[in-house]
Amino acid sequence: MNNALFQSDIKSLKLLNRGKVRDIYEVDQDHLLIVTTDRLSAFDVVMPTPIPGKGKVLTEISNFWFEKLEHVVPNHLTGIDPASVVKESEREQLAGRAIVVKKLRPLPIEAIVRGYLAGSGWKEYKASRSVCGIPLPANLREADKLPEPLFTPSTKAEMGAHDANISHEKAEELLGKDLAAKVRGVCIALYKEAASYALGQGIIIADTKFEFGQDKHGKLYLIDEALTPDSSRFWPADQYKPGMNPPSFDKQYVRDWLEASGWNKKSPGPELPADIAAKTTEKYRLALQYLTQSHIDKLVSGYMRFRKNNYEKNQDLFERLTKQGQSPKTIVVGCCDSRVDPAIVTDCDPGDLFIIRNVANLVPPFENSGNFHGTSAALEYGVRNLEVENIIVLGHAHCGGINSLLDQKDGGDSQSGFISGWMKVASQARNRVLSRMQSKSKDEQLRACEQEAILVSLDNLLSFPWILERVASKKLALHGWYFDMEKGELLHYNPTSNRFEAFSAQ
Repeated sequence: MNNALFQSDIKSLKLLNRGKVRDIYEVDQDHLLIVTTDRLSAFDVVMPTPIPGKGKVLTEISNFWFEKLEHVVPNHLTGIDPASVVKESEREQLAGRAIVVKKLRPLPIEAIVRGYLAGSGWKEYKASRSVCGIPLPANLREADKLPEPLFTPSTKAEMGAHDANISHEKAEELLGKDLAAKVRGVCIALYKEAASYALGQGIIIADTKFEFGQDKHGKLYLIDEALTPDSSRFWPADQYKPGMNPPSFDKQYVRDWLEASGWNKKSPGPELPADIAAKTTEKYRLALQYLTQSHIDKLVSGYMRFRKNNYEKNQDLFERLTKQGQSPKTIVVGCCDSRVDPAIVTDCDPGDLFIIRNVANLVPPFENSGNFHGTSAALEYGVRNLEVENIIVLGHAHCGGINSLLDQKDGGDSQSGFISGWMKVASQARNRVLSRMQSKSKDEQLRACEQEAILVSLDNLLSFPWILERVASKKLALHGWYFDMEKGELLHYNPTSNRFEAFSAQ
């Protein structure tokens, strides 16, 4: 297959081992050359069809994590250019897929960390309510996040054989009590930091495998590969749903095809169709893109998906929106908190809402001085020019601005500049709540204050002459909504009962 490396051929160095994926050569008594090929193994059998570019992706991902996590534990990288240790005629094989590493003594275990209930762990849990002998709470579902990450070591099997899970006590026998404890602690720390970062990039690391080695002084190093789709279970965060096995960024696509092919899971493996190999390459590259892209890159990637999945499939809608200009029926005054998007919460079509964002969804009163704030200008444009029929003030639970205000001793304005106007409005809500809820918990006060801020904003909207005029003539209606992110619950203010209530089922 074009541009794929199934097996390296470095004759200038001594070949020490060909693993399932990596070829290892001896550079000198202190260094090794590792070449990550495009081989793919499934069910402990190396497939005869390489996955183009897979080795380069695995190398880039590993190097990314080695650098990002080296403050937790040192790694085996040396920084030596792989091209410098081979003949010029052999360098092309190494491009983007080789590293020169320290020669270390590998530990005789594979260090596995599980953060979610999946794979063999899920099978064992269903049978015994435990994973690798570690008891777990009842009623967990497939793919549920575990209360705490589990360290579940295994033996290192020979090529073609299956690794076997072992207890922590057995790991202590193999490594010694102190080293086993250190490996466990390092593994959990590596997993937690990597999982937190990856989640922010749109990937859930359900579980992963680490390997370690020691130098002659007993110093511990992270070796082999780190947090790749081959050594980890990666799930796209936006498709994660407990109770089912999420799609993955790894070779599961190949495994599913093999399961359906009727193959007996014994060597030799079948040739993979070109479309299966290409799809697998795409999944590996997508994992690299998610993990290493900057936030701007992430936004651009989001646009690309939008163009493909929305714009190109709904061009008539966007052409119509372009021709008709803005014609929303509703203004939503929402918080600038990035976690709450009014368009997503209401699942509306493009052009349905005119959204005004500000601090804690607060609306200061109308100003006669002419020194208008941005909310005033946007409201005037929406009401007078667009002639909207509704204004919704949308507040939400766990509002950072309201929470900060509640912590102030005197309820005064601790801010300066443009934000001070909004804080004065929030202080009104705070003072109303504290006057009647001094004995209540902080959480109860916060929720009440968040909802009271909506009511203050509704009152202030009526101080705008053009709003009051249209409300009086029944051409404009005001609404107060409150979204609870934890419960996924949307409440509306009922002036008759003077309470926030759930919407009736439609």
